[in-house]
Amino acid sequence: MSIDLATFLRHTPEAEKTTIYVQLDEEETEAYDALLIAQTPRQKLFITLEARRRYVTHTLVDDDPGEVELDFVQDYAEVEALLEDAGLYGAYDEELGILYHNLLYLLMNP
Repeated sequence: MSIDLATFLRHTPEAEKTTIYVQLDEEETEAYDALLIAQTPRQKLFITLEARRRYVTHTLVDDDPGEVELDFVQDYAEVEALLEDAGLYGAYDEELGILYHNLLYLLMNP
């Protein structure tokens, strides 16, 4: 039996959920709910909950610790590398990360 998304989100910690805003033009902005699925010391990987799910990276900029870059990932190899860094295969490139249970939920409830 699968859990519906509303129930799952109610029990998901706030730190693992976010809303991503995309500026379409000067007047129009779209908002997408997203779940955190992987994290390394420098990056977080989110997946949007829209019908066409997309991966989004949240990266700390080396030069300015207060600055963050958000990017939609176009190449799945980049997703695989981040999952690997986050611990899918253990420590990688001297990074230690976390894979979140949200990934399992999304795999079980496409």
